[in-house]
Amino acid sequence: MTFRPSSAVASGSWTLQTAQSGATYLTPDPEPEGAKIWFFTRIGGVSQPPFESLNVSRSVGDDGLAVEENLARIRVAMEGRPSSWVKQVAGAEILRVSEAGFAGKADALVTGEGGISLVVAVADCVPVALVGKSEVAMVHSGWRGTAARISGKAARMLGGVVKAYIGPCIRECCYEVSEELAEKFAREFGPEVVSGRMLSLPAAIRRDLEEAGVADVQDLGLCTGCRPDLFFSHRKQGPVTGRNLAAVAKISS
Repeated sequence: MTFRPSSAVASGSWTLQTAQSGATYLTPDPEPEGAKIWFFTRIGGVSQPPFESLNVSRSVGDDGLAVEENLARIRVAMEGRPSSWVKQVAGAEILRVSEAGFAGKADALVTGEGGISLVVAVADCVPVALVGKSEVAMVHSGWRGTAARISGKAARMLGGVVKAYIGPCIRECCYEVSEELAEKFAREFGPEVVSGRMLSLPAAIRRDLEEAGVADVQDLGLCTGCRPDLFFSHRKQGPVTGRNLAAVAKISS
């Protein structure tokens, strides 16, 4: 099903798909050449409230067996690809990986290898998938990572022409921050990224990516705070809530 969000910031067309396993995700339409992208929703898993139903985090209090089943359903949706992941620390560290498995502490992954997926878990922070000519990257960007320009840094590591895809996250309509932090972002990224104390992380990330030379930035435009039917939100549903998975994989050699 083609999905065109009503948000004024949304760009490009997106498809809402349900895998044979039941896991439901959004992907750009058309997909980028040489890569696949999945922004999973909370739909299609087995976890019970308040983690219903496709929670992927073992650290939030959900039943471990339910999380394992959810991850198995996601692997089916990703055609059996093994994943590379990190312990996310809300920073700006980027790791280049060549194989599946735990890669360490960081908030972004880069690979030029086909056959594996790069994944992050989110519940308001911004997932950013980057697709270059020979490499892909997946970024987890909270306010700290955004302020540290982690997306632009990752894009520069890919080199050449890079396309960026901003996934579901908390947005200006739902993200109130301190006056000090709002002023910090306005100074760093321009006054258009804030409205009073309401902060738009995607707008700041777009500015960062454009300054890194990324001309093609597609934004899903969906707010995790506004759409509890589709996504987990730590700020709106927390402190006890699940996590959504975002992933990218290179499919060409």
